Amino acid sequence: MEEKKRRLLTSQDPAAADPAAASAVDGTGESAPPGSRSAKGPTRVKPLSKVSVAWRIVVPAVAFVILTCGQFLNTNDFFPLGSLTQYATAKDLNGTVNSTCIEAQFPDEEEPRRLGFNAATVGIERGDVESQLDRVIAHPELMQSMADSYARLHPNEPKPETMILCRTTTQLQNGLAIGEPEQTTLATWEVR
Repeated sequence: MEEKKRRLLTSQDPAAADPAAASAVDGTGESAPPGSRSAKGPTRVKPLSKVSVAWRIVVPAVAFVILTCGQFLNTNDFFPLGSLTQYATAKDLNGTVNSTCIEAQFPDEEEPRRLGFNAATVGIERGDVESQLDRVIAHPELMQSMADSYARLHPNEPKPETMILCRTTTQLQNGLAIGEPEQTTLATWEVR
């Protein structure tokens, strides 16, 4: 342990400071004094090839460009190098929390049924829809692909008649939810 500390503090070549390596090189079997050079001299470090240098420069540069574009476009399409605005500000402990949800009206059911908003249920993750929420609200026909995915992923279930994009708003008080969440319908689509 002391030998390792000494090598770190004196910044000597470990091969030159290692007594076993030195005795093996000079063939005497005796330990060389610490810090002495072996008969062969110091080992040379092979310089990096042009390819090694190039990828070490190009990869961080590309990542930086993607991160910058994600910031200016305010998109998560380049995740994990997308927009970092979600980490930029603290949540108000007495504010509200909004969550996008998806519901479907099925035949012979009086009330719409809430569906899991994930790839296994409707073929898309909630975050992918939330990042394009204005576009989906303006073009509710985009929910047709969610209905098609639901039918494909659940062949034994009835096909939905109407897809409903909704939002639940939960009021916070000191960081804790109070009362029942309030639900708002953002868009509806009659499934074809």
